[in-house]
Amino acid sequence: MKRINVVLLTGTLALICMPAWAGNKHAGYDKAKVVRAIPVYETVRFPVDEQVCWDEQVWPGRRPSAVPVIVGAVIGGVVGHELSHGRGQPVATVAGAAIGGTVGYQVARNGRYPVVQTRCEVQRNWRTEQRIVAWDVTYRYRGTRYTTRTLEQPGKHIMVQVNAMPAPYRYGG
Repeated sequence: MKRINVVLLTGTLALICMPAWAGNKHAGYDKAKVVRAIPVYETVRFPVDEQVCWDEQVWPGRRPSAVPVIVGAVIGGVVGHELSHGRGQPVATVAGAAIGGTVGYQVARNGRYPVVQTRCEVQRNWRTEQRIVAWDVTYRYRGTRYTTRTLEQPGKHIMVQVNAMPAPYRYGG
C-alpha cells in the first residue's frame, strides 16, 4: 500500500511540474547585451610549396660522332696523295689524313649548339599570417558588466547561465 502511494505522489508531482518545465526550454539561461567584442589573434607559420622556373642554356648531351673524323681523314688522305702528284709519297698521304681528321674533329665538336631549356623545381617557402583564435567579449547583464572569452564571434546578445543560489539566512531579520 505504501508503494502505491509513493508512485501516485511522484506521478502527481510530475504532472503538476510538467507545464513549468515545458514553458521554459532555456531554464537557467538568459540573454545579455554585448557591449564590445575584441578579436584575439595568433601568429601562425605554415609551409607553402611553390614551383619556380627559369631559362637555362644547355649543350645537348649527345656524344660527338666519329663519322666526321673518319670522313675528314679519308678526304685529307686523298687530297694529300693528289698533292704529291700521284707519286704515292706516304708522308703527304699521312699528313693529309691527319689534317683532314683534325678538321673533321673540329667540325664534329663545333656542330653542337647550345639550347635554351626551361627548368623548374619546387621550393618550400614559409608564410606567416594572423588568425583570429578567440574573442574577448564584454557584456552587460542586469546593469553589471562582465567579460568572457569565446571561440566564436558573438552577435548583439550572448547567452549567459544564471544560477539561483539561496540567500544566506539572517537571524532576527
